[in-house]
Amino acid sequence: MGDESMGFEYFVIAFVVGVPAVFGLAAIVLGIRRWQRVQRLHRDGHRITAVVDGNQREARSERSDVFLPVVRFHTREGRDVRTALDSSPSHREHLTDVPIEIVYDPADPQRAVPADSRGGGLFGAVAVGLFFLASSAGIWFLVTTTGFLD
Repeated sequence: MGDESMGFEYFVIAFVVGVPAVFGLAAIVLGIRRWQRVQRLHRDGHRITAVVDGNQREARSERSDVFLPVVRFHTREGRDVRTALDSSPSHREHLTDVPIEIVYDPADPQRAVPADSRGGGLFGAVAVGLFFLASSAGIWFLVTTTGFLD
C-alpha cells in the first residue's frame, strides 16, 4: 500500500476498532451507574404502596413500542406525586388501579423504582458492553495479524 494512503488506513482502523470499543465501555459504565442508583435508592429511599394510574408509551424501534407504568402516590410528607417507572417497561399496557410497591427518593419523589427491582439492567448492559469490546478486540486481532497495515 502506498504511503499516501497510510493515514486513511489508520483512520479507518481507529474508527472500526474504536467505535465498538467506546460503545462497549459506555454500555458497561452506564449499566453500572444505573445499578448503583437503584441500589442507593433501595438503601436510602422510602418504601410505599403506589397505584398504577396509566401508561406512558415509548417508541423503542420502528415496530416496537413499550409501555411504562405511571404510578400515583402520596409521600410521607403528604406530597401528591405522579411519575413513570422507567425500570418496568412492557410491550403490553399495564393494568390501571393496581397497587404496586415502590421505593422513591425523598429528596426527589419523581425518581422511583418498583420495590422488587434490584439490578436495573446491569447484566444486560454488561453483556452488551462485553460483546462490543470482544468484537473490537477481534477486529483489532484480524487487522494486526493479516498484515493489513503492512
